[in-house]
Formats: sequence, C-alpha cells, structure tokens
Amino acid sequence: MNLPVYNLLLVEDDPELPELLGNLLLDDNIALASARDAATALALVGKRHFDLILLDLGLPGMDGFEVLRQLKASPEFQSIPVIVLTAWNSTSHKLRGFELGATDYLTKPFESAELRARVRSVLRAKRLQDELTQANRDLLAARVAAESGARAKADFLANMSHEIRTPMNGIIAMAGLLLDTPLNHEQHGYLETIYASSESLLTIINDILDFSKIESGKLELETQPFDLRRCIEESLDLLAAKAAEKKLDLAYQMEDGIPAQVQGDVTRLRQVLVNLLGNGIKFTNAGEVVVQVKILAGPGTKHNGSEQWHLQFSVRDTGIGIPVDRLARLFKSFSQGDASTARNYGGTGLGLAISKRLAELMGGKMWVESVPEKGSTFHFTLPLQALPEALRSTLEKSEPRLAALRLLIVDDNPTNCRILTLQTSKWGMLPRGTQTAAQALEWLRGGEQFDLAILDMQMPGMDGVMLASEIRKLPAGLTMPLVLLTSMGVRAQQPEVAQACFASCLTKPIKPAQLHEVLVRIVSGSKPVAKKAPAIAKLDPTLAGRLPLRVLLCDDNAINQKVALRLLQQMGYRADQAANGVEALEALDRQPYDLIFMDVMMPEMGGLEATEVIRERQRKKSEFPNYKSPIIIVAMTANAMQGDREKCLEAGMDDYIAKPVRPEGVRTIVERWGALAVASEQVAAADLQSGPASGGPGPAAPAKPAPETEPVDMERLLDFTDGDPDSLKELVTLYLTQTSEQIQGLGAAARSGSAQEVRRLAHSCAGASATCGMRQLVPMLRELERQGYEEKLTTATRLCQEVSVEFERIRAFLGAYLAAHSDFAAKT
Repeated sequence: MNLPVYNLLLVEDDPELPELLGNLLLDDNIALASARDAATALALVGKRHFDLILLDLGLPGMDGFEVLRQLKASPEFQSIPVIVLTAWNSTSHKLRGFELGATDYLTKPFESAELRARVRSVLRAKRLQDELTQANRDLLAARVAAESGARAKADFLANMSHEIRTPMNGIIAMAGLLLDTPLNHEQHGYLETIYASSESLLTIINDILDFSKIESGKLELETQPFDLRRCIEESLDLLAAKAAEKKLDLAYQMEDGIPAQVQGDVTRLRQVLVNLLGNGIKFTNAGEVVVQVKILAGPGTKHNGSEQWHLQFSVRDTGIGIPVDRLARLFKSFSQGDASTARNYGGTGLGLAISKRLAELMGGKMWVESVPEKGSTFHFTLPLQALPEALRSTLEKSEPRLAALRLLIVDDNPTNCRILTLQTSKWGMLPRGTQTAAQALEWLRGGEQFDLAILDMQMPGMDGVMLASEIRKLPAGLTMPLVLLTSMGVRAQQPEVAQACFASCLTKPIKPAQLHEVLVRIVSGSKPVAKKAPAIAKLDPTLAGRLPLRVLLCDDNAINQKVALRLLQQMGYRADQAANGVEALEALDRQPYDLIFMDVMMPEMGGLEATEVIRERQRKKSEFPNYKSPIIIVAMTANAMQGDREKCLEAGMDDYIAKPVRPEGVRTIVERWGALAVASEQVAAADLQSGPASGGPGPAAPAKPAPETEPVDMERLLDFTDGDPDSLKELVTLYLTQTSEQIQGLGAAARSGSAQEVRRLAHSCAGASATCGMRQLVPMLRELERQGYEEKLTTATRLCQEVSVEFERIRAFLGAYLAAHSDFAAKT
C-alpha cells in the first residue's frame, strides 16, 4: 500500500534539531524542510505546500507568535496545522499560542515517542479534513454542473414551443400562397410541400425523443429504397419559403453517376439535411445556401449495382461563419457557437448534435469548415446501397428533343448559372450563361441567335421582367420562348409577369425534372394551362392606378398584418411591412414612402415615438433625403381609450383609424389622403401636422358584449376572406394558434403581477380579436388592457379565467363551423 508523503516544515534556530527530527520521522513518509528564522519560514510557506508546521517560539528577530499570527491571518495558509515546539513553558505562553491558532503545544525537552505520536495524529486529522474538503468541493462542482445541465435542458424545453412552430410557418406560408391560385401543376407542387412540412413538424417534435434514444443507444434505423434526388428536393422545398423571405438562393447539385435509387433511412437523411439547411438560412442574410452531393468511393467498374456507394453531402452557405475557437463546441448538446447566437437567432442548440449523431449512426461522419463573415460548409458522409435495378437517371442522358438548341441563361447568382449550364448541357443543349442583363442584351443586339432563354426574376439593376420587355423589343426576341425563374409566391398570372409573355415560370430551387418537363413542353409546342378568370374584388382594384402611393404597414401582430395587406392588395397596393418603429425607420432610410399605417404599441419602438422621429428627420432634409414632405402617417391601432386619438395627433400623425379595421375605413383613408400625397410633393411637413382636412373617425368606444349568442361575427370574418374556405381556414388557424399563446401569457402575467405585460398582451390580443369579429372576448381584453395601463390588476386573474373560457367557446364554435362547411370547401 502506497502511503501519502507529507511535507513538514520545522521552524527552529537549533541547527541539530532538523537532523534529529528527520531520523525520528523517517519511517512515517514525512519530507522535512527547515527554516532557522521567521522570514525564511514565511518565504518557504509562500512557495511550497506544507501539511504541518513545527514552530519554535524563541526565534531570532521575529518571534514564533508573530509567525503564527501571520499564518492564521492569511486565508491561503490558515488551514495549515501548527504545533508549537518550544522551551517556553509558562501557562500564559501556552494560552497565547492556542489563542493564535496553534493545533498543539509541546515543550522542550520532549519525548521522541510523544512528539512522533502527536505529529502523526495531527497529520491523520489533516488528511481526513483535506479529504472532506475535497469531497465537498467535488459535490459542489457536481451540483453546479447538474444545475447547469438542468438549466440548459429547461431552456431547451422552453425554446421548443417556439421551434416546434417553425415548420408550421411553412404550412401557413404555403396555404397563403395557394389563395387565389388556380388548380394547376404549381398548386400540386405547393400541396406536396404542405404535406412534407407536416412530416417535418412530426420529426422536430420527436427530436427530443430521438436525442434520448441516441444517448441510450436505442435509436433504430430503417433501411428502405428511396429516390435520393427527391429526398434532397423535398428538403429544399420545406425551407424554400423561408429562403424567399430573406431573398436567398437555394440550389443543389449532384455529381454524375450517383445512382437514382438507393437503400437507407430516408427519414433520418432528410432530417439531417433540413437541419443543416435551416441553420444555413438562419445564419445567412444575403447570398445562397447550396447542397452538393459527390461520390467519395463507388463500387468500381465491375459491380451489379447492389454494392455500397460512399457519398459526401455538403451544405454551404454565405452566412456569418463560425470563429475557429468555437467550432469544438458546435456539435455539443444544448450548445451553440456563441451564447449571443441563441439571443439573436434563436434555436435550441440541439439540432447539430442530433444531426452529427444520426450521421454517425448511419455509418458516416460529420464535420464543418468555416470562415468568419464568409460562410460555413457542413459536410457529412454516408454509405448508401444502390438498388440492383437502379439505372442511370434520365436527367443525365441526352434529350433528342432538346439537342443542339441554343439556350441563353441569365442569372446573377454564379452557382445557379453554373448548375443550369451543366444540367442543360447533359441534355445536348448549347447553353451560354451570363450574370448580367446588360451582357445578355449586348449578345442579342450583336446578332447572336438563341432558341430560348431562361431569365432570373431577382437581379440587380434590371430584373427578369424588365429584361424580358427589352428582349421583346428586339427582332430576334419577338417570338423567343422565355422561362422565368422566380421565388416562392411569384406566379405567371401576376400582371407584370403576364405582360412579358413568358412561356413558363419555374419556382426556385430549380428541380431538374421540372426544368426538363418545361423545356420539352415549350419546344414541342404544347399549350399552357388555361388561366382562371379572376374573381371580382369588393374593393376598387384600380385605386392604386388612380392614386399611386408607396405604402408602408407597421404592425407587430401577424394577423393584423395579413388582414391589412390583403385589404391594400385588393385596392392594387403592394405595401412593405415593418414589425416595429425601428424597422419602419430603417425602411424609410432605404426609400421614401407616401403613406404609413402605424400601430401605436409595438416592441422596441412604438408608433408614437417612431412618428416623432420621422417628423424630426423631415426637418433635416439634407441629412435624410427620403423623409420628404408630405409623409402621411395614420394610426391603425386597437387603442380606443379616451385621449388616444389626441395623443396620436399630438405626436405628429395625420389621422386615426381604430381597430377592428373595416375595408371601407381603409379605402376612406387612402382616398382622403392619397390625392393630397400625390398632388403635394412640395408641401411642407408643417402644413400637414395641423391635423386632417376633414373630420376623421373619432376614437372607438370600448366594445360592449353583443347580445347575439354566437361568439363570432362570421359575416365579418367571411368578409375579410372573400368567402374563400381555404382563406378562412388559414385565418382561423392563425388566429387560434396565436391567441392561445397570448392568453396563456396573459394568465401568467396576471398571476405574477406584471401590469406592463398584461397591457401589452391584452392590447395585441384585443386588436386581432376585434379584427376577426370576436364579440364577447374583446371587451374582456379591453378591460385587462385598461387595468394594465393603470397598473391596477384588481380583477385581472378572474378576468383571465373568463377570457380562457370564452376563447374555448370560440374555438369550439369555429371548429364546428369549419366542419359543417367542409363539403363546400372540398367542392370549391
């Protein structure tokens, strides 16, 4: 048994005592050091670790009492036991020694056996004390680590409610795009995306379960045949709408020779791809996110097609990148590259950990390469088994109907341009690509001939529609078939697109199969699907033509934004959006606006404060050229309390429209102020701040409960959705989802006594509820808002309970209504 070695310091001016004690303690695993004076002793203690000090009191210069006092006064050395070994034998000396902190007191001359026994006893007690201290430290560290882990998991669970809704955004976005869309091939594509989004939602909901299974080694992988290209395209479709919102390009490229049909776990592969693509889009503000698949190792030249192929998948973005010192923690559970990342971008920090473990479980590995401010590339490898009957994809073969056709490709994104060039070359076409519209026009004006052209919609300087118009002016372009590449939501039926007479529109990310189908259809002369006659709008769709205005809508509530944007669209306006006053100012810094609909209560900066800043900047035209005069600012708010209208006008607003917003109210505002904005570009801002020319609507009185038994004004709700069942279902789903969360937050805020939070949530919830025609719910929310405003939550808890009951009544009513009209919805 190896006994520990103890370090003992002897402070003694007798030169013979160190040798004597050394021999005495030789068999006790004690290493003896000595000092002949106080200064040397204190210096040694500061440099080395000692388990015990034997201290003489009668030292030259500084005596032992002073040494003892200094040792015990120091937090670093006070735990070292000290045995006084001295010839001073009086009771007063012993008392003073113990008072200063001595562990024991032994007088000279001493018995060797007694000294040895006391030293061993003190050292044994010291060892036990050290072990206890270390055990306590370990327990404390373990407790801190456990609490940190518990907090991380608690934060994860708290964030999951937000993260689970992310795929639902895809579903809602697709449903919105389907509004007013004819039943054609495009609509079928959207429906497929909606279905795939729901599958992705189930996957994310099960992420935490997957993580638990991975950690316990109980996750089971499936092996089934699947189409690799389709798996990648479905992953891109799930996030195409999000990429379009940020104006990012999504693309993918597969190396030639990769088998079309493989065996593996398609669900887990899609989960990894969606995770990496989602991260790329989240952390990229401009540029592209591209998936590439290449062959690492094939089965060789002689194979029956059933051997393993080792493929490398890469997801590259042009985002913020990751610093080198943070790469190591990137794949750890509940961790992100930086603590600020979660605050700025959200997320649980679990996705990459799950993706890495899934790749490893499928027989591959994952790593990342990144350059800060340049972007990141996540790589992972997989062994996949090709099906014996898997043949070379038809998309890699020459297409006789397209062979030798000269194709013009215009896309400002070099990756898209390269992918289109490579893909069409495989079909035997003769592509020529450029990244600028000017270069394309120069080629055409120079006499170069092309059989058809592919134009990107979003390009700097001259977009695809403008380029098409210029091409149509050239003799060689009059009859040339043109294909437009668009982002999600841009359709061929839109007026500006239809005027350019495009042969077809393709939605990004480009799928080779769809591109092949469109090009073959164009050259074969097939007619496009007949267009559906547009529905008659209730509002004047020519109003924007008569009163052309640049409109900005500033509101933080998603439902209010959707309703207001739809009303403005029915009048022909395409308004820009801002979620708070800060975003409104940023929008004005980018371009001027004629009319701003401004909510009052918003996060970061409210409408009143934003209006004051706008009016101040209008006085500094040289510094802020976009803040021209006039800028009509109209309060569009649920604030209907006494004095609210006056506050808006005093802040510099021109008019006031109370929620719930009526179509005729918006039309009245546009007609009242539109003529002035169009005809008075030179009018000073001071002339407008004197108030509206004619009496605007007064502040709406707080709504009283309607006598009707039905909790919802369905006539109003149907009015906003034009009676379209799909549009109604979308709005109802959005309202119920958002309001459910707000009511839960209201209850928590009321119980905690947070008046400001009660006011904020009640205000937002009341605005959306009034807009959607919730009769009895609105006055309850108005009362909660009032109590929050006055910071007197006297009956807030009870009111929140009543609000919850009424909301469940609304939910049941709407559910029953939608179910009863499902047959009508199916037929339409």
